[in-house]
Amino acid sequence: MKRSNVFVVLVLLAVAVSGCAYNAKIIDKSDVYNMPMIQGAPKIILADLNDNRTDKKTVGQISALILTSQTAISAVLTNRIATRLRDEGFNVQKVNLSKSMDKGEMLEALKSNSGRAFLSGGLDNFFIASFDAVMEKAKGTATFYIKSFDKDGNVIFDKNYSSYAENWIGLTGQFGAEKLIEQSIQASVDELFKDRDFLNLLEKIKKQ
Repeated sequence: MKRSNVFVVLVLLAVAVSGCAYNAKIIDKSDVYNMPMIQGAPKIILADLNDNRTDKKTVGQISALILTSQTAISAVLTNRIATRLRDEGFNVQKVNLSKSMDKGEMLEALKSNSGRAFLSGGLDNFFIASFDAVMEKAKGTATFYIKSFDKDGNVIFDKNYSSYAENWIGLTGQFGAEKLIEQSIQASVDELFKDRDFLNLLEKIKKQ
């Protein structure tokens, strides 16, 4: 075995014995809200998905390595959804609500920002895990729901989603774990945007 591989194995063994936390590097895509406006395109106002998880910082565990995220994973997922909306021809803007999906604040945000619809929801689960990253693939799961409201504050969409991803981490350690986190986020966005009901909602917003 090469000296570099021996070193990696020793590090993994040390982690397995003692356990430790690692702050995973996750690209949050928050720059999507600073992009130039698409002329004549409808605007969707977003608020971060409400994080309903008990532990809001931990995003996974590979053997004894605890994975955390500096940026809330619910915010990351919201930003990825916004990025995809932008790709679909919408202008996007994020607002912060003092209360989760407060109707009065939503209506004010829609009116003051010339929004055509408001989109938010909640994150119930996001976790990647493997008991033995060398012997088995690590798996990532997410469950979330999306709610959308029209300019009058009426619910026009409300649906639950679940997604799944897996990756063989092996001796790649935190780098492989970060790749699986990215794959799990992407799987969640893909699950939403392949849903015919959600695509019909986007078409309805465009035609308003």
